[in-house]
Amino acid sequence: MATQTEVARHLSLTDRQLRRLQKLPGAPVSNKRGQLDLDAWRDFYISYLRRSKNDVPDGDPEEDYEEKLR
Repeated sequence: MATQTEVARHLSLTDRQLRRLQKLPGAPVSNKRGQLDLDAWRDFYISYLRRSKNDVPDGDPEEDYEEKLR
């Protein structure tokens, strides 16, 4: 288990980017103590990157992709 900052650092993200990802459907949730599963987040982030590579045309900003997922 890891903190939000540790997960963000592991994925080379900022805390803000991780918080944005936490709002997406299918994102791993924290346990009762607010700890995050590092392995679950790594798997989720890899699948997120694969989906965004396959679904977003070149030049389309990441924020637009996140809006499409909602």
